[in-house]
Amino acid sequence: RRVERMNSIDEELECTNEAPPSLEEVVGDVEPTVEEVEALKDLEKMALKDLLHISGCPSILMRMSATICIAGLCSSENGRKGICQMKPDAIPRLIGLTEDEHEGLRAHGFSALANLCENEEAAVRLAEQGVGLKTMGQILDVVKRKSRMPEGCPKLLVNMTRVDLGRKAVLEGLSDGATGPLSQHITDLVDAFEASREKPGDPLAWLALFFENISQEREGAKLLCNLHSGKHGFLLLRVAKGLAGTNSDRQLGAAGAVKNCCFYPEMHEHIVQHDEMAALMVLPLVGPSDGYDDEDKDDMYPGLAMKCRVGGKPSESDELRKMLYEAILLLCRTRIGRDFLRKKKIYPVLREVHKFENSFQVPIEEHIEALEIIVEQTILLDEPDVD
Repeated sequence: RRVERMNSIDEELECTNEAPPSLEEVVGDVEPTVEEVEALKDLEKMALKDLLHISGCPSILMRMSATICIAGLCSSENGRKGICQMKPDAIPRLIGLTEDEHEGLRAHGFSALANLCENEEAAVRLAEQGVGLKTMGQILDVVKRKSRMPEGCPKLLVNMTRVDLGRKAVLEGLSDGATGPLSQHITDLVDAFEASREKPGDPLAWLALFFENISQEREGAKLLCNLHSGKHGFLLLRVAKGLAGTNSDRQLGAAGAVKNCCFYPEMHEHIVQHDEMAALMVLPLVGPSDGYDDEDKDDMYPGLAMKCRVGGKPSESDELRKMLYEAILLLCRTRIGRDFLRKKKIYPVLREVHKFENSFQVPIEEHIEALEIIVEQTILLDEPDVD
């Protein structure tokens, strides 16, 4: 009967050659009443309960359709609030969507959770239920099978860890040190993150923002600076290589991770053991080649010297430049950090980017002040460490 009715409607539309009216055309600009708002919320909850029920059906078509609708509900603020307020708790069932036997349905399940994590309460609750480790495992499994990476997986990790309590919940297992599964998973994610650069679309570029988030916690910074394990190379350096590319997510995430690790003075002795770190911290700031003479390039890290020889243009991203200035300032707080920056010849790049910052019609005073403090501290030889 439904099919007959739909066919009848189609025939009517064909005869009249008119599209059905949209919701806006029907309602116009009339503001809903308080009663209508409450009724719509109830309607969303009713729809969600039905969708969750359908998502458990044997039919893959029904499960897939319901999951796609759930992901849509999770993308709205009211939908997310409704899910968080549902009784009984709907979140365990939503997590179950990521465990479906069908790969495509799992992908939509991860997208739903990534959208849901825009709500901070939901992000914490998901993290506390072990979704962080589960998502890392899913990413590594997809990489191993060489399958298509669900877009929601890296975004879910980023959205969960951008919240303070969510980040702490995800990193809870790092206290086990290098032998724990979480430490191994994050290390393996760095491997996958590096390999992703060579793949079409760079599907794991968003992980740079995840590494930035976890490095805000001391345990996360320790892992990236290899205070837990040194078997896989210097993890922070491998993340920081995103600064040498053009992908904005990789650049911003890498700059944030470096800055966060530099915040902890005990990490400085590990950072300064890697000459390339100094080069990467200023690589996006390199300007035109005519600003650097042969003396400037002498004793520079080879990759940085080559960039100065070829020339470039400082990043147009105010956010990226600011984070790099802040990272360098934080490294200047210790004597070993200042000595490192001085010996690695980053001054010529700072000198030229200072001219660049002053060239704006309305210069960003915060950037200019940071550069002047850096130059002042890196040319003084006997300043004490700053707490």
